[in-house]
Amino acid sequence: MLKHNPQIRVITISRVFFRLTVPALFSLFLTLFPTTIAAQPVPPGDVELEGTLEVLHEDRDTGSRYRYFLQTATERLELLFAADAPALQTGDHVRARGRRTNGTLALDSSSSVQTLAAALPNTFGGQKTILVLVDFYDKATQPYSVATAQSVMNTTSNFDMENSYAQTFLTGVTNPAASADVYGWFTINQSYTVCNYSTLASLAEQAATAAGANLSQYNRRVYAFPNNGCSWWGLGTVGGNPSKAWVNGSFQLRVVGHEMGHNLGLYHSHSLDCGSTVIGSSCTSSDYGDTLDIMGSSSYHYNAYQKERMGWLNYNISPPLTTVQTDGIYWIAPYQPNDSDPKALKILKSIDPATLRKTYYYLEYRRAIGFDVGLSSNTNVMTGVVVHMGTESSGNSSYLLDMTPPTSSWSDPALVIGQSYSDPDAGVTFTVLAADSTGANVSVTFSGGGTATCTRANPVISLSPSSQTVAAGGSVTHTVTITNADSSACTASSFSLSSAMPAGLSGTFGASTLNLSPGSSSSTTLQVAAASSLVAGSYPFSITAKNGAATSYMKTTSGTENVITSLNVSVSTNKPSYARNQQVTVTATVTAGGAPVANAAVTFTLTKADGSLVSGSATTASNGAAVYKYRVKPKAPVGTYQVNANASLSGISGSATTSFVVQ
Repeated sequence: MLKHNPQIRVITISRVFFRLTVPALFSLFLTLFPTTIAAQPVPPGDVELEGTLEVLHEDRDTGSRYRYFLQTATERLELLFAADAPALQTGDHVRARGRRTNGTLALDSSSSVQTLAAALPNTFGGQKTILVLVDFYDKATQPYSVATAQSVMNTTSNFDMENSYAQTFLTGVTNPAASADVYGWFTINQSYTVCNYSTLASLAEQAATAAGANLSQYNRRVYAFPNNGCSWWGLGTVGGNPSKAWVNGSFQLRVVGHEMGHNLGLYHSHSLDCGSTVIGSSCTSSDYGDTLDIMGSSSYHYNAYQKERMGWLNYNISPPLTTVQTDGIYWIAPYQPNDSDPKALKILKSIDPATLRKTYYYLEYRRAIGFDVGLSSNTNVMTGVVVHMGTESSGNSSYLLDMTPPTSSWSDPALVIGQSYSDPDAGVTFTVLAADSTGANVSVTFSGGGTATCTRANPVISLSPSSQTVAAGGSVTHTVTITNADSSACTASSFSLSSAMPAGLSGTFGASTLNLSPGSSSSTTLQVAAASSLVAGSYPFSITAKNGAATSYMKTTSGTENVITSLNVSVSTNKPSYARNQQVTVTATVTAGGAPVANAAVTFTLTKADGSLVSGSATTASNGAAVYKYRVKPKAPVGTYQVNANASLSGISGSATTSFVVQ
């Protein structure tokens, strides 16, 4: 939210700027702030200038830096901060006070800059993107193909789509089905020995315009080129409309996604090493230190603090966070899936007495899913809860914390099951109680401020498997699991189960009520029967769990029954003929309506060349295939062998035959 104190010249712009619509924000801004802000006395030797801010970040392995430029009505000045540079964005309209010399404006700190109007970030929907590929007159090499570049842009778009829970993606203009309109390669009149990104962008845009691009249609511009005189591997504006990103040499998600993260308004995700001590002034930070975030040193998901800043968590239809204020046991869902379950816990750490900004702990439960699949080999992260720290309205304050300091490694930062972390200054302790594929339970206790009160929450419900194949007239069984997500101060609750089935399906629970204490889980069965009169097709249904102690707290999940009325069977052998003592592999594939059928019983009958019979059986897997293996004996009769495969499921059957030759 916007805060205004007439005694403070720096206007605090909070995360709401990431969330309000343009009309709503403009109306709110005019309501809360005067349209004219009185100037303060300017010290002798200083100048006070107004203009539009451009913030860029040069990414390199060592010596990365932010650069700030002020575009006034008559000139462009680089802002040089003696200390405490502000976390502002490209497009902000500001007033800056400092000493002007040789194209620069020297400022004392962030307090020397006053935000007059903040740029509105764009973090939702299709991001209209152009990629311009250029090389140099004295280095006309193309280190990758246009198709490769397009593929990386597709990957970056998919990364944003997954991170934003299907709310943000990249798109072309001339080709909306693509993640970006790609122009080039173009050879520009610039030497590869020169590092002048502004001129490079200008020449690239001239070439793209000559090729038919309408640059005014794009709010994301990316320029890529072979390695040149710039020492950075990527450069990006922090925010901006249009935003701009430069990729020097290697064109991959790690670079493109990182620079376009800056374009979305993000600063880096750091790490904070405090050794075995409580977080304080003795800690050491590392700029790219977050090993679990693409804004740090990996290609994994943005952390919860960064996602909340962009509105991808805890805003509108985005998945929620749970803000913890009282003692209790709190459940966190796996971080990556797009659902309505809580993706993190948010726990107050401190409040700055000068700015009143709040700093929070963010607890996430990461899984090896999607772009985080590489975490599968990290036992620490897979069995624990990851802890970050971030300050509201302070974009450059994201830190990964090391919960296992004795190892002196950032490969195992998570707080694992049974371990606790205590912050005596904040008066809070959190302990990981349990973690499995469905989520993690974390105990949070406060001292001198938190009061153990009952906080109700929607239960967690899961259905396994969520989809099955059933024959008309038959039945299948699912497993339903319920978790009580109430805080520990609540009493146990009785959860009632109900189902909503389409005509022709009926559902029966093994137990229609489950009694659960806060934080505990229990399972029962759901048997779904299909009427014999049903026609083949897909039939969706839903099940609901309701908390009997607080009936407004409930959760619904859905499933599907694929009803079949006939089976199609095909059978084949791995070769047309065999010698004696060789093994024959027979595969029967069972389908219905073109889809594979699992759990069908298949009987194989093999008739030898002399008329004698051999039989075997198998059950179809999820791909609809059942396999039977037969070894031809050394004295087996030669000639043609017949194979019959008969499949059945809930009284519905089908068969097929094939043959092979023994020589």
